[in-house]
Amino acid sequence: MNQKRTRVPLPHPPQHQESLASRGLAIMICLFLIGTGALLGYSAIDGVIHETISTATRGGPAKVYSLAGQPGAYWFHVVLQGLFGVLLLAAGLAWHRLTRIDKPAARTKRKSPSR
Repeated sequence: MNQKRTRVPLPHPPQHQESLASRGLAIMICLFLIGTGALLGYSAIDGVIHETISTATRGGPAKVYSLAGQPGAYWFHVVLQGLFGVLLLAAGLAWHRLTRIDKPAARTKRKSPSR
């Protein structure tokens, strides 16, 4: 006989339940990524509107570039902040999507060829 018909199905443990703390942490990370991306996007749009943009430095004073004074550095930082804002927004949405996946999709049964 076929093995699938004679095999005794084994008992499986219950599916793992996600804890409330891990779910809350995943939501906080998602909101942090989306919020940071939105702030960077706002900074880039505000820089285009006012024709000045400031850099985000880790140490020392922030540098301010204007369109009239340094157009190359100005557009570089506008594009850089806009790009990182979009990337952080996408990462936040992807993080939310990936943490919402509960279980893999069920397998579909294949039809046996009829003879």
